[in-house]
Amino acid sequence: MVRYDIDLNPAAITAANDLPVYESDIDHIEDTIATPKGAYKEFPNDGVQIDSYLNSSGQESTIQREIILQLKSDNYRSQNPVISLDTNGEMQVQPNAVLDL
Repeated sequence: MVRYDIDLNPAAITAANDLPVYESDIDHIEDTIATPKGAYKEFPNDGVQIDSYLNSSGQESTIQREIILQLKSDNYRSQNPVISLDTNGEMQVQPNAVLDL
């Protein structure tokens, strides 16, 4: 199963003024991981706020647990998310998530 959203990018609107749809699972997952708690007023507990874990060491299991919990609340199943640092010291997150309806 895949989620779809309307693409509101003005460049995506067709000549017939049709609003195209696109597979939005990646957007949902990225938004959940990046968004701080309280950003969505209707769901104040949603969000991981991954940036808050920058420059913290030994927090991988905490981040993994938070990703699993937050994605589960949005109907995704995340199995063993991988948190790593690339050669530039940037945090890389592979949530390994699939929609679980």
